[in-house]
Amino acid sequence: MKRHKLRKKECKLISKYFEENYGVSIRGEMEKFEFDKINVITVENEPLILEYEGRYYFTVYGVLKLKPKGGRVVVDEGAMPYVMRGADVMKPGIVEVNESVRAGDFVYVAVEKKLTPIAVGIALIDGREMKGGKGRAVKNIHHLKDEVWNYFFSKT
Repeated sequence: MKRHKLRKKECKLISKYFEENYGVSIRGEMEKFEFDKINVITVENEPLILEYEGRYYFTVYGVLKLKPKGGRVVVDEGAMPYVMRGADVMKPGIVEVNESVRAGDFVYVAVEKKLTPIAVGIALIDGREMKGGKGRAVKNIHHLKDEVWNYFFSKT
């Protein structure tokens, strides 16, 4: 695990990106933690941002805290244990999706009824194609209780 503080210039670029793309203001000292497949950027010691393949999005904690608009995929409760073990989101488990989602967009996955975010990922198909049928709809890149979550939130 490598970690280092980000320079002010990079922090400003990241802040600008989130304001322009998600309408969310993120300010403060940032530090990058490098995991195997993703990087996490803490803001004032809170793991809010993930970096995946050179792009930025929210961690699950970031979604819980900042509540971004749009990009939500809602799954039924039966899909929850699979998603929380790292499985991709499959079309049959999806009960609701924002149809403005496009293939390649970052999305967060929430469970029906409570709408609690449990994962973030990348849409593999457009939102209007996600409900019904068979196949994968969202690539799961970070979820509750994974390596990243446990690093920041495990009590042991």
